[in-house]
Amino acid sequence: MRLPEYPQLYDPARIREIARLGLDQEEHRAELTEVVEDVANRLDTPFAVLDILLDDAQVFLAGHGPVPGWLAEAGGTPIEWAFCTPMLGHRRPHAVEDFTTHPVFQENPLVTVEGLRSFAGAPLISSGGFVLGGLCALDLRRRRFSDIDLKYLSEMADETVRTIERHAEAAS
Repeated sequence: MRLPEYPQLYDPARIREIARLGLDQEEHRAELTEVVEDVANRLDTPFAVLDILLDDAQVFLAGHGPVPGWLAEAGGTPIEWAFCTPMLGHRRPHAVEDFTTHPVFQENPLVTVEGLRSFAGAPLISSGGFVLGGLCALDLRRRRFSDIDLKYLSEMADETVRTIERHAEAAS
């Protein structure tokens, strides 16, 4: 299914950037696991993920928390379920206090089946200017994330992109 509200998903240059950085390949990335663990601890959330938005799927590069077995096995979700897609357009961190009242996400299976209630995320923006995905903290309780939380996530997302780009440069 194509999401016409997010034409950036289908930008061939963005997809090439993801491939250039090796983010379309499965590999263990210990440095990214440390990032999501730090995020979950700092923001006191049971879950944190680092995802890449492909044209048809959200792929998790690293995750922290008791991820449901089916989700861990799949390694991601359909793109329609991704909470990070709005960042493709506005390119800034954002938060959702309560998914159950959010007009776009309230019917999302991650909300209705898995019980996610709140979210804070920052975009991963490459040096080429492409939004690759997001660094996100998720909670099972309704909660408000502060401007300080969003600033922290944004700084961590920027640092994470620099790490990803250094790794890709060293591998080439």
